[in-house]
Parts: sequence; C-alpha cells; structure tokens
Amino acid sequence: MPNYQWINFVTGRGELAQRLYDENKVWTTDPELGIYIQQALRMFNALTYTWKVDYVFNPSTLWNSLGTLPDSPRVRTLTDTDCYTQMEYMLLEPPSGGFWTGTPQFAIADFAQALQGRRDEVLQVSNCNQQLMANIALTPGTRRTVLSDNVIEVARVRYLPIPSLGSPATLFRDDTVAQEFYEYGFMQAQPNTPQTFMLSSEPPLSWDVDIPPNLPGTYEAVTLLSGQAFVPPASTPLNIPDDFMWMLIWGAMSDLLGRESEAVDRQRADYCLKRYLDGMKLMLKSPWIMLANVTGVPVTTQSIVAADRYTPEWDSSPTTFGPFIVTGGIDFFASPQGTSIGLTVLGNAPVPVADTDFIQVSRSNWNTILDLAQCFACFKMGGEEFQAALELEARAVQACAAENSRLKSTGAFADILVQRGLMQEVDQERYATAAPAPTR
Repeated sequence: MPNYQWINFVTGRGELAQRLYDENKVWTTDPELGIYIQQALRMFNALTYTWKVDYVFNPSTLWNSLGTLPDSPRVRTLTDTDCYTQMEYMLLEPPSGGFWTGTPQFAIADFAQALQGRRDEVLQVSNCNQQLMANIALTPGTRRTVLSDNVIEVARVRYLPIPSLGSPATLFRDDTVAQEFYEYGFMQAQPNTPQTFMLSSEPPLSWDVDIPPNLPGTYEAVTLLSGQAFVPPASTPLNIPDDFMWMLIWGAMSDLLGRESEAVDRQRADYCLKRYLDGMKLMLKSPWIMLANVTGVPVTTQSIVAADRYTPEWDSSPTTFGPFIVTGGIDFFASPQGTSIGLTVLGNAPVPVADTDFIQVSRSNWNTILDLAQCFACFKMGGEEFQAALELEARAVQACAAENSRLKSTGAFADILVQRGLMQEVDQERYATAAPAPTR
C-alpha cells in the first residue's frame, strides 16, 4: 500500500505538545498524546473516506465479515480496555485500563456499564454485527421457532430439510395480516414446505412460518447479534468498526457526566451526546464496500433481498452462483466460495504505534489532525478552555467536509461508489422512517 513518509509518530506527538503549550509533557503525557493522534486519524477517515484499500482473498465459507477475517483491512481490533484508558485520561483519572485506581467519582463498573449500554445501542441502530446463525432447531408440524436472547433482529431465514428428503427453501418475510388477507385458511394448512416467515406480530425472539414444515431438518438465519458483555479487567472486543471507537467513547462519557453524582457536568455531557449522535449518523452512511470482482472480473454488489428476489436459491450453489457479491449489514457479505475475490473497501485508518512509524496523512491535512487531537486533549480542562477549543474542532470538521468534497469530485460516479454497501437498507428498510437518533 502507498504510504506517507514525511512525519513520524514521535515528531507528531511533539507538535501536539507544542500546540498545548506543554512541550515538556507535564500535563499531557506522551502515551496520552499518542492516543489523541490515533483517534484524530480514525475520526478523519470516518469523515472523509480516505483509506480505500484493495483486498484479495479466497473465502472458505459462503458468508463472511470483514470485521473478523484475520487479514481484512477492516478487521476489528479494539477492545473495551482501549476505551477505558482514553476515558481515564480525559477525566483526569490514572490511565489504568480495566483496573480502577482513581478517585471515588467513578468506578470501573461505571465505565463498563456506560460503554456497554452505548455499544449495544450502536449495534441495534447500525446493523454492524450481522452473522449467519446455522443449525437452528425446527420441529416438524410446528410454526413457531424460538431464538436465544443474543439475537437482536432476523433479516433472512432458510428452511433446510435433511438433503436426502428435500431441497432448501428461502423464506420471504411477510406478516400475519397478509396471510389472513391472501392465504385463506392458512392456519389450517397441513405440514408442507414453508414459504414465508413472520416477525411483526410474534413475541420477541421468535418467528412463525406460514406452513409448518413437514420434514426434519434445520433453519439458518442471517441475524443481528448483541455483543459480548464487558467484564473488566478482561479485555473484550468492541464489535464495532475501529474507526468509530471515538463515537462510542463520547456516548459513554455523556452518560458518566450526565448522571446525578459528584462527577456531573451537564455542559460537557451535552457536548458528548451531540458528538455521539453525529458519529452514529456518519456510521450509517459509511461506504464500507465500493467495488468487487470475482477472479479478476468486475461484478455487481446486490443486497440480500435483491439476490433472493431475482436469483432464487442462489446460495444452493455456493461456489458458482452469480457471479455477484451479496451485501448485508456493515461488513457482512456473501461471495462465491473457494475462488479469488477482490473487494475495494474503506479500510481502517492506519494508526502509528512505534515512535518511528510514519503518520499516514498528507501534509495538507496534518493541521486538521492536530486540530482534532487538540480538541480531544482539551476536554479534560473543562469550562472556558474546552469551549474555546471547540472552534478548532469546527474548523477541522469543515476541512474534512472540503476534503470529502474534493475526493468525490475525482470520479463521475462517486455517489454510486459510496452507496454500494447500503443497498440492503435501501431494498429492505429496517426502520419505517429514517433510523432514529438515540435520545439518552
């Protein structure tokens, strides 16, 4: 991958320290400065869609997630401990990660509860933790299937009878009122092959089918799952894209500073909530996949619902279907199995770790990174000092908007390029209106 080689991490931290009038790094330590630069790079990428990466791999399974494929440019590497450390810096507490060594204003359990609550909300709104749930038990002659309580939402269901007895059937989503209107007597239907599944009038964690299955087998479903519980001091994956870690921190901080306690700070809590909501809107528009090819031949990307509608039972031929790529929620897709797949995706922002690592930003955008990092660093000051620093943030966001506009102008169909990962939401809306903004 091409890379910038003009400013390294240690020099960048020094320039940020100069910005803070703390060249000896007394009030803002070297590790802390590094965290703020890393977060600024992630925020910059989320705002500008800069780090487009070509990714070639040979999938061994039909369904995959770019968040978990080990060599993916979007692999999710960050944990709750990473968040705790930054939050501790920003609240003037000792940066001890998942162990609490700070003041009585907070406890690590407070951090974990706030962070997990916001993470769970992000998973629901953004649909960024879709997975294939296989081998779901079914009982012949029974309409209802009950799921485990880690399932947030069901996007697709297939009926898989034992192969020697019958063929798979993808079920289309419907509702009970439609069955009443158009399938008279459906409640008395004898067991056979189900055609639709229903969610809207069913209890939570369940679906019904229109016709009870007549053959033994299983279901498989594309589901949105909850994340793992945070149990510090153990480190637990965040299960959201790395470049939105900052958004999760703002959400948790809004809860910590907004509760009735000696730590209450309504002004900064309101600011944190606004940044969290801004991050959620960005995440919903993020162009996680842009181009695709199979064995070097360009192919289209289709939503799950479009693939099922126009190429029925496409996944009954997992090595030869299409060729096209099927996209679901953020990072979740299906591609022909056992062949070379090429994707152009929005990769994680490259973040420096070692002192000699070069910071991956152009000379023209370095001041924008410093503005964002300086605003992160000033949060702990509170009061007028922090309010004054918000002018830097506004300037940085404006610069990011200009950079995004510039990058869009480099292609005639840039608007289509950034929409290809959003087609599942377009073809089968998850909300009757625009995705609601959380209000907590």
